This record gives sequence, structure tokens and C-alpha cells, in this order.
Amino acid sequence: MMDYLFLNLDKIVSMLVLVFFSLLTRSSVGIHQQNWIKTFSGTMTLVLLPIITFAITSVISGNIALSLGMIGALSIVRFRNPVRSSFELVIFFLMLSLGICAAADVRWLVMLGLASNALIIGAYFINIILTQVFNKKLFETSFSEGNSSNILEITSMKNHSELFNSAILVSFNKSDSQYTYRLASSDPAILKEISKEYQDNSEVTNIQYSAG
Repeated sequence: MMDYLFLNLDKIVSMLVLVFFSLLTRSSVGIHQQNWIKTFSGTMTLVLLPIITFAITSVISGNIALSLGMIGALSIVRFRNPVRSSFELVIFFLMLSLGICAAADVRWLVMLGLASNALIIGAYFINIILTQVFNKKLFETSFSEGNSSNILEITSMKNHSELFNSAILVSFNKSDSQYTYRLASSDPAILKEISKEYQDNSEVTNIQYSAG
């Protein structure tokens, strides 16, 4: 047993590196408030997918007959779970690519893992710099992509231009002399602060806050 493990030490190292980059990718994507990746299914998919790909690629490499048989077997597999965004699909493709790179050359695995995570983390800090220095966001919030859905809804008998012009306003409605503002943010503190400002306003008829 020990001799077998020693002879396949390179494969064990590759699997450990795959697990490391899977967890690193989970953390780097998670800082963008992509909450789908923080669930049990999202985390285990990221960990298992590259390992399974690595194992299959290692088994069929150098054996054409086995490769054709494996392609036929895998062709019947269908993913029934809908993908919420193109980015989610890219992450899954990245995990598959990491597994393939691990079977081909561990150096490609390290380069792809570091480069992809550096880009994801770099985009996060660039967005922070642009927001704080230039007051301009690099990305817009999209709750359909798995971001936190913190919602504040304010109904008033008077139009409030500061709410209408707010950068976090996602919808506005006027009916029967009532103005309804729906604001959304991944930071609940921002919405709570706005809520406090309008709680004592006699023209505001309803304030509703929900945290995602």
C-alpha cells in the first residue's frame, strides 16, 4: 500500500493542489457577494468537480479505446439544474479546466489557478477603489446572479428626489398620489441608515425592510 502511494505521490499532490484552488476560488468569488457559491452544493461542486475531472482524464489518457468509451458514457449525463448566470458557468468550466491541467502538467494547474483567482480578487479591489475615489462602480448589483437581496421599500405621499436619484434605487412607482421607492444593496447598513432618516417623516406612509 505504501509503495503504491509513493509511486502515485504526484497524483496525490495534484489532488491536494486542486482542493486548495477550489477553496481559494470559493473565497475569491464569495467576496463579490455571490452567495450561491457559499452553499453546501456550491462548495462541494467546486471541490469535487476538478478532482473527478482529474481522475477521468488520468484514466483515459493514452488509451484511445477507453477514451471513446468514456465519451459515450459521459454523453448520457445531463445537468438538470439551471445555471443562473454566465459567470457561474465560467466557474464550473474553470473547475473542469483545473482538473484537466492537473492531469496534463501540474505547472499549468498552478498558473491557471493563480491567474484566474488573481483576476477575480483584483476586480474586487478595483471596484472598491473606483467606488471610494471616483464614486463610480465597476459592476452593477444583480440579485439574479446570487447577490445578497437586501431590500428597502419606502412609500410616501410626496416625491423625494434624493431617493429617486439614489444609486441603489432599483424600482420606482407612482400611483394614487403615492410614491414607492424600492432600494437594494448588498450592504444592509446603508439601507438601515436610510430607513432611520425617514422613520419620523410624517409624509412617509410605509417603510419595509427585508434582508437577504
